[in-house]
Amino acid sequence: MPSLEWSIDASTSRPLRTVAHLSPAALGGALLLVLGAGLVFVVTNPTVLFSGPGLVLLLLLVIGGPFSLAYLWPMLTDPEQRPSTAEFAGAEGFPFSVRSVSIAAASGAVVILGLVVVGVPFEVVYWLVVVCVFSPILVAMATTRGELDGEGLAINRTEVPLARLRRVRSARLGDHTVVWLSYVERTGLFVPRLFVVPRSKREAVLDRLDAGVDADPAIEPPDRAVQTVLLIGGALFLGVAALASVSIDEPAIRLYAAVVLGGIGAALGLAGWRGI
Repeated sequence: MPSLEWSIDASTSRPLRTVAHLSPAALGGALLLVLGAGLVFVVTNPTVLFSGPGLVLLLLLVIGGPFSLAYLWPMLTDPEQRPSTAEFAGAEGFPFSVRSVSIAAASGAVVILGLVVVGVPFEVVYWLVVVCVFSPILVAMATTRGELDGEGLAINRTEVPLARLRRVRSARLGDHTVVWLSYVERTGLFVPRLFVVPRSKREAVLDRLDAGVDADPAIEPPDRAVQTVLLIGGALFLGVAALASVSIDEPAIRLYAAVVLGGIGAALGLAGWRGI
């Protein structure tokens, strides 16, 4: 059987590239609005520059940190010291360029300002920005680099245990197909479960997966000690996530802590319940 390879990431897929730019659009747009508002305030109130906070801010802009004039001046005056995006632009799966990030930031500023002007509550705008910041997670979930040959199927350099497949689900989305794999018990946690395949490779990949579903693998009994440890660990992580969700005041940090810790706890609990 001839080998098949495909790659779907933010550099080759327009929808993924759009989703990947939601994060710089949200952060860059908010930053542009803050800088713009600060500039307007300084222009309309120039005496603020000679106040205590104004002098401290000017000092920070001149010598304070990686964004200060003292730090950036060599790069502004000497082209050879300016960082080049060429090494990143040519990297596999890298979707960003100076132009695309600038357009995303400007677009984000326009959208955020438009939402505020039409009277959308600040809490809604805030949570939209927070959700957009986490958009790289969606891109990572959909990124797929697959290889199908006579020996088997590998997704993102991880071999798919075809003989342990229980069920294959698929859904067509435009020119791509989302595939969701289910395995028999105790197959392991770090096996491919969700990936995307282009329409031209769909039939060949699904045929190979269906052949694996027809196999009848032997299912080993679970290790009760390992199950107990995983269940206890999962319960502890879920408890810490619940505690973080009620004790942290900052909404963004509270959401991040609850999602990360709760996700780890849920994964450990599921592994302990089903067995590895």
